[in-house]
Amino acid sequence: MTDSNMDLGNLKSRDVGNMISKTLVDLGKEEVTRDTPDGYVDYGNLPSRALPEIGKQVVANKIKQQETT
Repeated sequence: MTDSNMDLGNLKSRDVGNMISKTLVDLGKEEVTRDTPDGYVDYGNLPSRALPEIGKQVVANKIKQQETT
């Protein structure tokens, strides 16, 4: 999915948004479970926007790290 030559011309903007949102949720889940010893987290108590927001922070931190190197 990181192919820079990917043609998204036939996708609707909603589809592109869903792809981005799913990626942010996945990154958020990885970040939350990273520090959990057994890898289990109850997501039921999190607000619906929590995982995408955590995913955005992960991306921002990676960009910041790349800028400093």
